[in-house]
Amino acid sequence: FIKKSLLENALFTGMSEISLQELVDAFEKKKASRGENIVCQGDNCDGGYVYLVAEGKCRVLVDDVIVPEPYGIIGPGVVFGELGVLYDEQRAATISVKSEEVTYYQIPGEIFKATLNKPAESLSTMQEVDALINQITGTQALYGGDIILPYKPERLWLWRQFSGTVLTISIETMVVSMLACAVFVTFAREASGEVPWSMEFVVPDKDLPFVQRLSQLHQIWDIQRALTTFVLTFFVNQSFDFWKAVYQLGRDVQGKLNGFNLVLATNVKRNEDGELTPESEAFLKDVGQFSRLFHVLMWAGKAKRFSILTSPEGLQRMESRGLMNEKQRLILLDLKLTNDQLFIAPLEWMMIRSNRAVAEGTLDSDNATKSTLLREYMFLRNAYCAISDKLDGRMPLAYVNFVQLLVDSFVLFTPIALYADLGEFSVLAV
Repeated sequence: FIKKSLLENALFTGMSEISLQELVDAFEKKKASRGENIVCQGDNCDGGYVYLVAEGKCRVLVDDVIVPEPYGIIGPGVVFGELGVLYDEQRAATISVKSEEVTYYQIPGEIFKATLNKPAESLSTMQEVDALINQITGTQALYGGDIILPYKPERLWLWRQFSGTVLTISIETMVVSMLACAVFVTFAREASGEVPWSMEFVVPDKDLPFVQRLSQLHQIWDIQRALTTFVLTFFVNQSFDFWKAVYQLGRDVQGKLNGFNLVLATNVKRNEDGELTPESEAFLKDVGQFSRLFHVLMWAGKAKRFSILTSPEGLQRMESRGLMNEKQRLILLDLKLTNDQLFIAPLEWMMIRSNRAVAEGTLDSDNATKSTLLREYMFLRNAYCAISDKLDGRMPLAYVNFVQLLVDSFVLFTPIALYADLGEFSVLAV
């Protein structure tokens, strides 16, 4: 059982038969009763174990709250606890026994890492992929995953932010500009015969010929300031409108995915008491998995930070994390599609599986249901194309180039134009 379960997990593909057998031999059998915690959130993984469920089910809790399915239930054949061991992190969740009894196997973390023997570079790539999988598929409780960061309009919170703000984008340019300005101020003080960097607010002597020439440049700078302010204001407004349009399209995709699955759930075959039939449950589970995979691959094809998920390594890790099975991964690898088009496959699987359910009698075959499903399906396909169109036509290159040159020249020109009025403190004007 252990060997079969490991071979079905992409994490262990490529291992030699000897290493795999060493791994299997190192597992020891354990049992736990309902309510027992196998691991607890916040525990240190130093000296910890990696686990494999053999019989029964466990539930996942974060901050004592049960995580919803599909991430909240761990069943037979599932390996868990490997992330904390591999990356030397604390346990992210509590794993508690859900069924009357659970039979599981455990292996010491040190033996697991040593036998797995992943190169440091490979382990680093895998950790990056795992972090992205957590973010793009995880629930808020389980991984704190947010595609769009939450916004809290409190003054102190805003002051504490750095990542993703204008400071992150402009700090390097700002430092370079201030250094260039400091060089100019030093030259200007030397040229005018004044002591450089006295750190006293002393306005340069405007009777000096050098300072007079700089004062004349101030008038040109005033004209450029007005032009830069107008152009930049328009540019920022256009950029914000573009962001809102892409954001709305992203939310529309989420809404249509929910709508697609809602139509299926309300039109599948049920027993007389309203319970889903086994065929209906299997059908909805399949489409739900296809939907999640479509959503992941769609954003991985558009956002650079998620693009590694469409690589062979990313697909393999997604298989080992349960986002797809081996057959689906091999199909994706064999497709004659670019990485940013892989999402088309699970989108087609959603419709093909629905059509098969209609043929089998699991899903209503009336024209209204078929028409609604087709409409939702076409919207998802068109929404992705709309996002691509928005990205391709977001702003003409000539205009962006003009704005960049205008702003850069304005920033570099500022300390020169303001030197006659601010002296050394013109560095701060940058």
